[in-house]
Amino acid sequence: MNLRRWMALYREIERDFSFSREREVQARDMLSAILGDDFLKLGDIGNLIGSDVYVVGASPNLEREVEVITESYPIISADEASVYLYEIGLTPTIVLTDLDGDVEKLAEIPAVFGIHAHGDNIHRLHLASRFIRRFGTTQIDPIWNVYNFGGFTDGDRCVFLSYYYGARIHMVGFDFDNPREKLGKDMSIKRKKLKWARRLINELQAEGASIIWESLK
Repeated sequence: MNLRRWMALYREIERDFSFSREREVQARDMLSAILGDDFLKLGDIGNLIGSDVYVVGASPNLEREVEVITESYPIISADEASVYLYEIGLTPTIVLTDLDGDVEKLAEIPAVFGIHAHGDNIHRLHLASRFIRRFGTTQIDPIWNVYNFGGFTDGDRCVFLSYYYGARIHMVGFDFDNPREKLGKDMSIKRKKLKWARRLINELQAEGASIIWESLK
């Protein structure tokens, strides 16, 4: 998806959630300052992504669906799913996180981390310094060391990243109707975000993304 199309979609998201563009800019620029010159370049990220990838979300079905994952393809996983995968012996290649999970456990995973900056996680962005191999992402205009591949939630950002590099995507652990309960989280907002995630992934499929829904088999 080209940046122009993504930005049009994100303006809809901003209106729907009443997000502040000013805070998005503040978050992006703060992450940029934290990363400095210490980040993976686009080519380095691409070298980690093969022709096929597993994209793993953290739905309640993950524990059952994880059986489909072999060591054949790289794994690109969302924040919470990554911790579970590592605990059962599957090491993600790339983890995408907005730092709202267990950062201590995430930091134990020998993966590359895509750290996402948005208006609601400014107070946690300093935790990006915990990760050695890393790159930054934003939902607004990218800058020299903070990319925008598209995507809104951790899970669908994994899909957008994979699509950006032309991979065929094997989806595991996605359920847009039944999110995993999380202490302290407003589940009505989570469900609303998942509706957007579904729409965004459908947009990619309409563009021609090759997506295999292992979750639905």
